[in-house]
This record gives sequence, C-alpha cells and structure tokens, in this order.
Amino acid sequence: MKKHHIVCVDDETIVLQSLRRELRQDPFFGEFSIDIADSGPKALSLIDEILSEGDVVPVLLSDQRMPVMNGDAFLVQALGRSPDTLCILLTGFADLQAVVNLVNNNALYRYLSKPWDRNDLIMTVKEAFRAWNRERIIQEQGDKIEHMTMAMVAALESANFYFDEETGNHIKRISLLSEYIARAAGLDEFFVKAIKMYSPLHDIGKVGVEKQILLKPGKLTQEEFEVVKEHVRIGFRILDNNAIDPIAKNIVLYHHEKWCGSGYPEGLAGEAIPLEARIVSIADVYDALVSERIYKPAFPVAEALEIIRNERGVSFDPFLADTFLSGMEKMAPSGKLPFVLEEA
Repeated sequence: MKKHHIVCVDDETIVLQSLRRELRQDPFFGEFSIDIADSGPKALSLIDEILSEGDVVPVLLSDQRMPVMNGDAFLVQALGRSPDTLCILLTGFADLQAVVNLVNNNALYRYLSKPWDRNDLIMTVKEAFRAWNRERIIQEQGDKIEHMTMAMVAALESANFYFDEETGNHIKRISLLSEYIARAAGLDEFFVKAIKMYSPLHDIGKVGVEKQILLKPGKLTQEEFEVVKEHVRIGFRILDNNAIDPIAKNIVLYHHEKWCGSGYPEGLAGEAIPLEARIVSIADVYDALVSERIYKPAFPVAEALEIIRNERGVSFDPFLADTFLSGMEKMAPSGKLPFVLEEA
C-alpha cells in the first residue's frame, strides 16, 4: 500500500520542527509520514526518493523566502515531479507577487501568512489532502469507467444498437451536455467531473434488451415498452457488481424518473430524484429529440427546446431546465446545433 507523505520545506529549523509537531499532534495525520527539508534542492531530492519507493506526496508546504531557491521556483519544479501534489505556500504580504506567479502557473492550492494560526494550518492541510484524495478517486474511477464505457459501446455495436456514426456519438454528447448543465448550475468541480465521466453509462443496461425491440422502427407495444424499461435495473445490476461511485449508479437507475413522479423505475418525484439523474434526464431527452433515430427524424433545435420548456416542472427539474434552456438559447439562436454537440 502506498504511503502518504506530507513534505515541509523551510530554511529555519525551528519552523520545520513546529510544522512537524503540529501536524503529528493531530490524529488525522497519524498514518502520514511528515518529512522535512531545509532547502528546495534537498526537498526535490526527498520527493524523488519518495516517488522511487512507490509512495505519494499528497501535500507540500513550503516557505517562500529561502536561500538557493525560493518557494515559488521550488514548487513549480516539485510539481514537475509530482503533478498531483497540492501545494501550500507559507508567506507574508510582501511575497504577494510569488503567490500571483504560482497561481498563474497553476501551482498553488492555498497560501498561509506567517505567522500562521495553528487551526488554520491544520484545517488547510486536511482540506488539501481531501481534495487530493477526491481527485485520485475520480482518476481511478475514470479509468474503470472508461474501460466499462468502451466495453458497453463494443457490446452495443455488436448488437447493431449503434447503427450509424450519429447514434454512436450519443453517449459522447450526453457527457458534454451533462457537464454543461452541471457547470451552468453552479455545482462544484468535483461533481461536474463526476457527471461528465459517468453520464455515458446511462443506457448501459440496454445490452440486456433484445435488439429487435431497440431497433423497432414503429411504436412499441406496451409489453415491449415494459421490456425496455428494465434496462435501468439491468444497468444498475451491472454497476452494482463493481466498486462504482453512487453517482454513476444513480444516473443509470434514475435517469428516466420525472419531476412529477410519473417516471420509472420507482416513480420518484421532485428532489427525491438524485441531482445527477435529473441532469442526465434533460441531456438524454434533448439529444434524443435533435438526433435522427430509426423510428423518427431529428427535431429542429428550436422545437426540441420548446418541448423541454413545456416539460419544465413536469418531466424536468424547473431550475435545471431553466438553466439548460437559458444557455442553449444563447448558443443556438439560429437553430444550429450548439458547439457542445459539435465537439462530439
């Protein structure tokens, strides 16, 4: 198992000892190795050694004003070795330009003024580690989801579910649209990344539905529709056998629920429907409307947006529908597909 290291860098021994002592006194850091170095070059060598042993450096704290190498120059080099590390700069107001330089180089998570408040220090380092850990989980889940998505596409292609390039791009567009809605709604970046990653799996359960039903050119019978509705439960069972983020599972199981409670599989209503499923529901319906399918032609964008508007508060979360419509109408006033779809 990889060991977590917090590296502290300062040219003053008393400061290093203080940092190490205060971090070690908090039970949260009981399993961490708190490493110290009194210069940038020594810290770089220390980081190289840590990484060579297969361990990780989630958080790095550095003074700014040090001989040989200042903190801003050191942190940039440190991130070249360990790009995922989150950096905290210990500085004073006179070092504001160093902070600006680091921000411009995307090399700074936070800065703390000297002398620091102990509670602020502990809280900041904890928050940095938690942010680092969230990113690590997302990356690990991302690899898993990418493999699963590729497997899903391959399976659906072999079943002739994706019978042309346009429908084959559906899952890519769902990802882009879901990301757009989440970001426009002001949701945090962790959630935005998660929904972009997981939304392509929304219809994974269709691998368990007969292709004769999926590709039927006419209207489905009630019996056939009941079969199609089972794809959400099939998809959930597929993901439930893996260590997959609940966000992904919620998308798959609940993206056909409706705000008014008339959807499936459980007839959830309003905010009882998970937020991620409410977002993907809008993206899925919109893309289905503006895309040509075997059973229908593509709707003009303006008509599709009007349908979404009419379903506001019925099928869709009113706030999310308004957010989506506001942005889409600005991007597609001429009726052309907006740029987020053209990227696919």
